[in-house]
Amino acid sequence: MKLAVAWTFGLGLLGLLLSRVPMAPLLEAVQRPSLLTWLGTLGGLLMSYALRGARLQVVLNLDDHHRAPRRWLGLRIDALRVILLHNAAVNLLPMRAGELSFPWLAAHELKLPMSRAVVCLMWMRLQDLAVLMALGLTLWPGLTLPWRLLGLSVLVLSWHGAWWLLKRWLASRAAARRGATTPLDGWRGMLITLQSALLEPAHHRPAAWGLTVANWTLKLAAGASLLGAISQIPWSVAWAGALGGELAAIFPLQGPAGFGTYEAGVWAGAAALLPTQAPALSHVVGAALALHFCFLICAVMAAGVAAALTKPAKSTDTPKGKDGSPPGHPG
Repeated sequence: MKLAVAWTFGLGLLGLLLSRVPMAPLLEAVQRPSLLTWLGTLGGLLMSYALRGARLQVVLNLDDHHRAPRRWLGLRIDALRVILLHNAAVNLLPMRAGELSFPWLAAHELKLPMSRAVVCLMWMRLQDLAVLMALGLTLWPGLTLPWRLLGLSVLVLSWHGAWWLLKRWLASRAAARRGATTPLDGWRGMLITLQSALLEPAHHRPAAWGLTVANWTLKLAAGASLLGAISQIPWSVAWAGALGGELAAIFPLQGPAGFGTYEAGVWAGAAALLPTQAPALSHVVGAALALHFCFLICAVMAAGVAAALTKPAKSTDTPKGKDGSPPGHPG
């Protein structure tokens, strides 16, 4: 019932917005790219979903805790189902409210403790931001090599410095807890559990970073190809626009289905590399709107397929701990 209410609310918001979108410019923008460009964009998006599902398997270390009920080309169906439903919720609901679906989906579909699911989401969002910033520094058009190297060095040093400080702080808190006469309960105990889980070894596997880079590279390339085909701007400028849209989508202040924020990010990314009066800028917003619709339609259709998947029979799980959680899962 909760899932049905959430889907009805999200699709209702989407329908309300679509009724107020000027369709003539959108239809004109949709007709500009060739069929091959559309197929390449859709294929890139679908492949990015598979990469996200594989990343979730690695970050949660799922294969070491229980066998997959079913697999498709080596990809766990339960992990893919969580990713597709969560992706649709994030795309449809305002103010990033769709992020709240992930802990529930992970607990319901993957049988994870809620604290573990929350930490996994926090980690993946931090990892996404770091990878997007690194891709921007590496591939931003016109940036000289010394500035690229300097920016990447600052990013890497900041990341490892913050992680070193977190480890030291957690070590001091662990020492204080060992010396305490009573255990920490309530929100303090939960906070310590969440902070400790951030250091989960599976989060830092090279495969997790590699899959994250591959996912964002593929999605940005697919988006840039469509933006360039519609607005007739150079591919490098379209890449900057696609990157600007994704960075804008990270901020929590989002309207329903992210409309407005994403388009503004795309326009800002492209405008940073084009002259103020460039004729191509007049087509960028329409191209961003078409790309946004493409993302939304793919997300909803993929989630519909995931929701229609029949739940397989229960697999034989590995032994669970005393609290009912799989061994090795913190919290």
